[in-house]
Amino acid sequence: MLTQRLGSSTQLDPKFFGEFLETVKARPGSCDEVWFATCYGFPPLETHAETAEILKNHAAALREIGVRVSLQISNSIGHGQYMSARDCSGLVYDGSPVQNIVGPDGTVSRYTFCWSDPVMRDYIREEMKLYCEAIKPHTIWIDDDLRPGNHSPVQYGCFCDSCIERFNKRFNHTFTREQLAHEINYGEIAVREEWIEYLKSTLSDFTYFVYSVIHEYSPETRPGLQIGWPGGYTGNGNAYIYEAMYRATGFNPKSRPGGGAYSDNNPDDMLHKADWIAWQNSHLPELVDEIRPEIENLPDVRYGKTIAGTCYETTLYLASGANAMSYAMLMNDYEPMEWHGEMLSAFAAHRPYWLRLASVSSRTCGGGLKLFAGRSMYKRKLAPGDQPFSWTSEPVTGVTSSLRGLGIPVCFDGKNNPVYIIRPELAALYTDEEIEYLLARPVVTDGYTMEYLVSRGYGDAFSASVMRCGTEQLSERYTDHDVNSGMTGNRRWSQSFYIKEGCTLTDRSGKTEALGIYTTANPKLKPLFDSEELPFGIATAIVHTDRGGRWAVFGHSMWNRVVSSDRRLQILSAADYISNNRMPALLETPIPSAVYPREDSEGRTVSVSVLNRTIGASGLLRLRIRRPALPDDRRKLLFMAQGQPEQHLPFTRDGDDLIVDLPSLAPWTLGTVFLDL
Repeated sequence: MLTQRLGSSTQLDPKFFGEFLETVKARPGSCDEVWFATCYGFPPLETHAETAEILKNHAAALREIGVRVSLQISNSIGHGQYMSARDCSGLVYDGSPVQNIVGPDGTVSRYTFCWSDPVMRDYIREEMKLYCEAIKPHTIWIDDDLRPGNHSPVQYGCFCDSCIERFNKRFNHTFTREQLAHEINYGEIAVREEWIEYLKSTLSDFTYFVYSVIHEYSPETRPGLQIGWPGGYTGNGNAYIYEAMYRATGFNPKSRPGGGAYSDNNPDDMLHKADWIAWQNSHLPELVDEIRPEIENLPDVRYGKTIAGTCYETTLYLASGANAMSYAMLMNDYEPMEWHGEMLSAFAAHRPYWLRLASVSSRTCGGGLKLFAGRSMYKRKLAPGDQPFSWTSEPVTGVTSSLRGLGIPVCFDGKNNPVYIIRPELAALYTDEEIEYLLARPVVTDGYTMEYLVSRGYGDAFSASVMRCGTEQLSERYTDHDVNSGMTGNRRWSQSFYIKEGCTLTDRSGKTEALGIYTTANPKLKPLFDSEELPFGIATAIVHTDRGGRWAVFGHSMWNRVVSSDRRLQILSAADYISNNRMPALLETPIPSAVYPREDSEGRTVSVSVLNRTIGASGLLRLRIRRPALPDDRRKLLFMAQGQPEQHLPFTRDGDDLIVDLPSLAPWTLGTVFLDL
């Protein structure tokens, strides 16, 4: 299901809309749905009425050619100061009784409103009545201004007098604005939790109000949330928003995650965004039955996002968990419709592949290394000197981006006994219960993380001790451990030119399995330990825990994507080893890539997508697939890729694994093996 969003101006331009309609008609399969938009800004209701009447006729024209019609609420409580360029005179004028959103320091956002304000709610009721009665949209998507923060010039809200009064009354406090802001940041965590509960309950109430109005005037309309953040300021996730939508309408809500990658000047930006979207998706409640990420090509010009870049981005998101797609590529008319038509033609050509990916994503989860991000990060104490509200940040995607490009499968939503990855900035946010959980499971991490956990009192849990060391004159020599058996290089690794510090490990129980030991070419370098065998300690090891877990601990340069083939293989093999071969797919061809396995509820591999992350053709790619969801009568695997005809590939068996050679992929394109069809 491919959706085009039209801008609040282009949708009203009869010439533009007529050309768009003819372009879609001439390209079957390129566009399934159009989202119209309410007026951007807060104009008088008469303006909304005029817009709704025009869109009523346009909606009829789209439905006549088989295109579904939905609606985006361009602004609910308001995006912030940049809305001042639009007509906001329906709510913003001298003497207006509307209550603006207020920051913790008393700053007022003139173009954003407190979500509990009755004047703003009355305006939205009349606005929704006009559009619902005129269009009867299939789905109404509320835009991502439905959030308590990031409403320039107010970053965190709402601290208006009415909100503070309601909060104090609810929790039996007497805080002033200044006192409340201080307590939320530096006081007892219980007050912060109360504030988050207040934010969630009032935002939930507002959401329920909006969709109750929609349901009243258009009972068959579904709810959807355009979102660009997973929580942070309101704690762990946004389930409370989706639940309010469901209660108001009785329909399962939809999600449109997004955030960034407005051009393809750096194709890696899409990989980062795919992880950011996956992080948001991992918080979704079971109620959500559609994940339709946004692809935003703003300002919709040839020299921003190309046709090939847009197709790559679409394939990437569908391969990593989305089951539909939305595009902001026709919201401006800077380029001729002919160029947009070329892009829509490319969509139609990709459609069979995309439909197959969407079908798999609807019934699977990711597989491979799973980021372990604590669900209580927002409860962390701030130290003196920490910025107010820094507890809202969630340092997650940097952990995955360093491994993703090595062709090591990484996910956020794995459910089938995954291998976990953690970094020290995340470990610092774990509760004791979360640490105890990890100690009983396979984990890939670095020495700094282990060092931090030792400082938390968990030193006795590990089979090795750890300390920091300079690595400028050290290199790692790989041992003869089974993890290193596939290496083909000169069996050593160093990044001392870039990284001059790391950690060294020392076995203290006889259980630690060394994968690499530190050596030096400088005979005068003073040893760190009084040991002829290990004068500088262990560089990389399998560390056992007293809870039965096995951790692959890398003492140096763990999170750098510029590595040797052997180093990449060591990371991948170590993860496989500590989990008893739980990695669902291993790309055996050494090439910069990204790998996206999808697993069913029984832990079987349903599909594996591979991205060629290079500027040249990949050549043949050998892929090992574990626990394949393959019917007994299948003798070949379906393979689909960007720019290639559908193919059926032979495979061989290596025990329970499948080995398949994928055809060469063009630069920055994906191909997928499907197994359970």
